[in-house]
Amino acid sequence: MPNPLDVQKVDQVQYEGKHWVTTTPGVPPLVSTNAPLLDMGNCTPRFIRSAFYTIPATKELANQMSMPISFAVQPCARLGPGEAALATIDMSVLGGPLRCRRCKAYINPNVKFVDGGRKFICNLCNVDTEVPPEYFCNLDHTGRRADTAERPELSRGSYEFLTTTDYCKGSSFPQSAAYIFVIDVTYASFQSGMVQTLTSNIAAVLNNLPKEEGQDKSPIRVGFITYNAQLHFYNLNPNLAQPAMLVQPDMSEVFVPMTEGFLVTVEEAQTHLKTLMDLIPTLHSQEKKAESIMLPAIQAGCAALKAANRPGKVIMFHSALPVAPGPGQLKNREDKKLLNTDKEATLLVPADPIFEKVARECVDAGVGVDLFLFPHAYIDVASVGKIATDTGGVIQRYPMFRADVDGERLIQDLAMHIAEPCVFDAVLRMRTNAGVRPVEFCGSFMMQNATDMEIAVLKPNSCVTIEVKHDDKLSEDFQSYVQVALLYTSMSGVRKLRLHNLALPVSSNLADLYKSCDMDTVVNSLTKEFGKALIANHSYKNLKEQLLQRVSNSLACYRQNCAAPSQPGQLILPETLKLLPLYSHCLLRSPALMPSVEVSFDEKSNLLQRLAMMTVEETELFLYPKLYNLNISTLGNEGMPPILRSSYDRIRESGAHLLDNGLVLILWVGANTPSKWLQEVLGVTVLDQVDPTVGNLQPFDNPASIRIRGIIDEIRPRESNIYG
Repeated sequence: MPNPLDVQKVDQVQYEGKHWVTTTPGVPPLVSTNAPLLDMGNCTPRFIRSAFYTIPATKELANQMSMPISFAVQPCARLGPGEAALATIDMSVLGGPLRCRRCKAYINPNVKFVDGGRKFICNLCNVDTEVPPEYFCNLDHTGRRADTAERPELSRGSYEFLTTTDYCKGSSFPQSAAYIFVIDVTYASFQSGMVQTLTSNIAAVLNNLPKEEGQDKSPIRVGFITYNAQLHFYNLNPNLAQPAMLVQPDMSEVFVPMTEGFLVTVEEAQTHLKTLMDLIPTLHSQEKKAESIMLPAIQAGCAALKAANRPGKVIMFHSALPVAPGPGQLKNREDKKLLNTDKEATLLVPADPIFEKVARECVDAGVGVDLFLFPHAYIDVASVGKIATDTGGVIQRYPMFRADVDGERLIQDLAMHIAEPCVFDAVLRMRTNAGVRPVEFCGSFMMQNATDMEIAVLKPNSCVTIEVKHDDKLSEDFQSYVQVALLYTSMSGVRKLRLHNLALPVSSNLADLYKSCDMDTVVNSLTKEFGKALIANHSYKNLKEQLLQRVSNSLACYRQNCAAPSQPGQLILPETLKLLPLYSHCLLRSPALMPSVEVSFDEKSNLLQRLAMMTVEETELFLYPKLYNLNISTLGNEGMPPILRSSYDRIRESGAHLLDNGLVLILWVGANTPSKWLQEVLGVTVLDQVDPTVGNLQPFDNPASIRIRGIIDEIRPRESNIYG
């Protein structure tokens, strides 16, 4: 079986010190490869990765290969070192970005100018559109506009437009974003130390709020709500002598009881922030209310942002199943007898449609919901997490939270989460040329029609997977085109339109098609398809058979049509898909999908929700984790330690290893690990003295401790960026 580490190493060596130009034929570097990308008219694979970099000419060819024609779209992805920022273009003099008069595609490098430059022919629908006089330019002897090199929309695959009020809700520009912190102050939250941990550190955390490029201060405003069976709003108007609290006991009709002083800048908040953070534990710690609401608190945050005409986030810290009377009240429906049965899927969907209804309200207002959960028992993640997954938010769980053990990790995670740059109130649409069309969508969004994905919050790692299918034969004489348009509001309230364009060749040659497969994207698509089907009440057994049959059909097609004659029992794998059997096996054994009595319903729901949002890189790491060797003799003084194949037979009882799957970091210490390692890294002399519940390594002043903590610190920010 091919070794993934060898495949990744070979790819990294191939692109070492080289730029990969987006017009280069064939498959781009693997997602694991560090290579600078140069946009020369096609968007880079950071923004769109295609499962096929040559599109099958017919539906029959696609079916024969048994692999999805899918695109992993990460529209706000981070750029690599040395890569140029996207250009921002202002076409307000034209009344907005120039578009095709028929299909409404936007001007891009693949349109063709005709009639001396007075018209352009759309590359998607082949209809001509007149060029406004203000945009006219003469053509050169090759038929290209003379100003092509100076216009990013004609020479780059990715760029942005400033928009007019026609692209805004209510025909008016929005305000800057705001974050509302919504904190559960029930008895359980105080008992675990969650409230005390937050109130002691929130002022420092707010220093991490993101800034727009070129700004000295963050444009984001903040507000605070606490709740148990009631809602408590806080007025932080700096003109008041001290912060004021307003209580709302009626949960049947939630409203915001103040218009001034609730959403303030961080600078304005500093006047009363320390007083408020001292006041919250004092006011609520003695109430000892065990029951809490949840949904009304989210509705209150959404209503406050909507009233202020601001997009933003509701960042909620919640401890238990919301059993208090009010909208979204839940009952404990956990039944372990349903595990591994046909009825298991009923507990993987929301118990009440009101959660999807409130998610819809949040998306309409451009409000994302992030959930930090601290359960000590069943909390029904399938229901409460629906709002986060539908709005583009994150779900972070801290089961059995203890402030002395998990408090530091919570604050680290929250600080990195707060620092994440975001865009808000987004609408994403993929347009394609005639002959293919988008049909399947997977990710964190909502849809009211068959084309537009509405996303309340988008982060750099937000990813949607879109599968296209044929509705006609494609000509091999022309390329196939994809344009992804993202309309969004920036943190400072600027409405923009981001475009990503991709042009791919078309072929009816199976050998060419297999050579053009990007296995990383194929695996990402199959994984999300599997998870989506499992939630839709398909049995694991049937899905397993379908996946194995699909992989077998694809490999058999290659062997029959593309490979040289060989012995009947010999395994023949396409070069681009040689790791597909391995990743398929990993997928089938994933705790998110495989039946297991050891995985609770909450944990499984959380894994499936995360699976739907994963980027290509995250899926690869989740299915095939990185296993680091932490033995002192192999650590070295810098860089990351050696990576081993993710197999149990690579683990030695005489050493220590670190497993990273993108969700958690697991430090595995063998029974025969040298006492010197135990003493220097863990501060104990024998393994039995280690507390397995500790979430962070204690710092010790010796090279081994400093080195291993540095390795973990190098990995942890990446994990927090993935999952908040």
